[in-house]
Amino acid sequence: MQIIPVLDLMKGLVVHAVKGERERYQPVKSILGAGADPVEMAVCLQAETRCRAMYIADLDAIQGKGDNRTAVERIASRLDSELWVDAGVTDADAANRLLSIGTDVVIIGSETLRNLDQLRRICDAVAREQFIFSMDIVRGRVLSGAESLKDADPLDAMECLTREGLDRFIVLTLDAVGAGGGPDVPLLHRVKQKFPAHTIIAGGGVKTPNHLHSLSAIGIDGILVATSLHKGWITGRDISALQ
Repeated sequence: MQIIPVLDLMKGLVVHAVKGERERYQPVKSILGAGADPVEMAVCLQAETRCRAMYIADLDAIQGKGDNRTAVERIASRLDSELWVDAGVTDADAANRLLSIGTDVVIIGSETLRNLDQLRRICDAVAREQFIFSMDIVRGRVLSGAESLKDADPLDAMECLTREGLDRFIVLTLDAVGAGGGPDVPLLHRVKQKFPAHTIIAGGGVKTPNHLHSLSAIGIDGILVATSLHKGWITGRDISALQ
């Protein structure tokens, strides 16, 4: 099981994401390093976790308020891990632009998707190993502008997307992000039981090493972690012990 550290970027800085309430995000304060410079924090996270992949959320791009493209390029030039980047991509040209600056895997988020035709065009233009779909969930329902996904039960939405040929998903409970209340293990268990052959990455609420073990036990393939690393609740030693 992969542990995938997360960098949330806003206005050129790494911020502490809490419950998807982006207007309240502040520059991160981390035990791993001083300051909130994206490259310095990315290097610190990789050193701590020995990660094979790092997830970057460009929150400005997701909200349509600019972007952190320069920071992504700088990080790509320094790290030897894969970069998974969510920059609010909704079309093939934007996906390919992101790939051209050093991104290895483009995140297609349900939050910013407006219809399934957008998804189909991206699938036609980008190799399957170069993107993963993020099921963004708030209060147990899918957050999306696409009518076929909006407010859907996550498993129903995944069934719909599976019919489109997708088999790699991030299940991201946005209202649990940064809160440390624990992941939605029952939901993730249901997902893995219904789609055992799919790659499932969990995000939101992970706080302790026990949470890592719980998700590993139900077959989750990877876990997004941010706050727990910055606060020292989960350490590189914990990750090594798990793997």
